[in-house]
Amino acid sequence: MNDMIYAYGHVFIYRSQIDELLMSEYLDNNHVDTFGIFLVEKNQMCPGLYLPFLFVSSFHWGYKKFNADTKKFVSHINKESVNAANLILVPIIESSHWTLLVGNLKNKVWDFYDSLPKKTHRAILPEVISHLYEDTTTSFATDIRRWRIRRIKQVPTQKNSVDCGMYVYKYMEAVIQPEAVVWADVKDWEDNMAKFRAEFAYAILSTTIK
Repeated sequence: MNDMIYAYGHVFIYRSQIDELLMSEYLDNNHVDTFGIFLVEKNQMCPGLYLPFLFVSSFHWGYKKFNADTKKFVSHINKESVNAANLILVPIIESSHWTLLVGNLKNKVWDFYDSLPKKTHRAILPEVISHLYEDTTTSFATDIRRWRIRRIKQVPTQKNSVDCGMYVYKYMEAVIQPEAVVWADVKDWEDNMAKFRAEFAYAILSTTIK
């Protein structure tokens, strides 16, 4: 516990996880959820900075595999919050690969972002959506299980086997911007990945400095 750097609800970041960020290693649920929490906090402090969005903890899907209580991770999703949002961000970890599912609450469509595009990565999506629906059934005006799923093409993709979590972090940050992203113009992520990791590590460390 002495090595804990950051704690928020169910999320904990230890010194070793800062090292993982800086050493270009694989990210876990705590890393991805921490970035999601930071986005939510920034949007609360600066209303209008991003499109209104809801963030679903990556633990919501992860805990389902252990038959654990998962409703606690979506307790903030209700009719009021859904009506006030444009997007719902659902990071997914499956078979050691991170992807991002984004629900467009106005157009009633799911957008899927994958930094290593494979059909097998999409295969789990209906189950992820069904699990979210089961835990939030009365929150949506329509059946989210029936929304069309489309894979977003031309997004930046990774060149190694460890950066998928960082790409999900960058996808989340990009899709909530007020101006729509022109993915064909985004070409520098791979070259700047070490910088992005350092910025994220600094943001985590900064939250502990009083």
